[in-house]
Amino acid sequence: MSAVVNVFASIGLVAILVVIIYYIWKYIDQLNKDTQIAQTRPSAAYMQSTGVKCPDYWTFVDTDPNGHYICRDDKKLMTEYKKNTNKKCITTISWKKDNSSLSSPNSNIFHKLDDAKPWDKMSDDDRIEFMKKNVNPKTLYSRAEWIKSCGPTIGTGISTQAVWTGLNKYV
Repeated sequence: MSAVVNVFASIGLVAILVVIIYYIWKYIDQLNKDTQIAQTRPSAAYMQSTGVKCPDYWTFVDTDPNGHYICRDDKKLMTEYKKNTNKKCITTISWKKDNSSLSSPNSNIFHKLDDAKPWDKMSDDDRIEFMKKNVNPKTLYSRAEWIKSCGPTIGTGISTQAVWTGLNKYV
């Protein structure tokens, strides 16, 4: 009888070891996935404060009276990309603030982030929908349309579209 008990005890020990190894493997696999995502996606805090406002290397200027983000191409990247003639890519933005008329050349306006639903509380689908929102479809591009039509073309000495990468497939 002790041989049977030893066999079942051995089988039980092996089963417990297999389960422990499986959970350790899943934990390590999840850590690797999290690390990979962190390397390819900006953090939610960065997107909330900076990344969602303007394209990379553009300057956040101000908000218009509706709270939408006014961004300016101070580094003249649109000229470098040869896309400065497309008025939906870059234009002169005028707005009023505190009874003053303001103007910003080489600029664009992008839809504001809703204070009630911050970036870190959005699902991936909500984030995609937000990036497709447009202030004025007749005269401006949404972020997704902008990166497709105005952003750098990958392959001409450029390897990524940075923060808004991948959005062009949702247009």
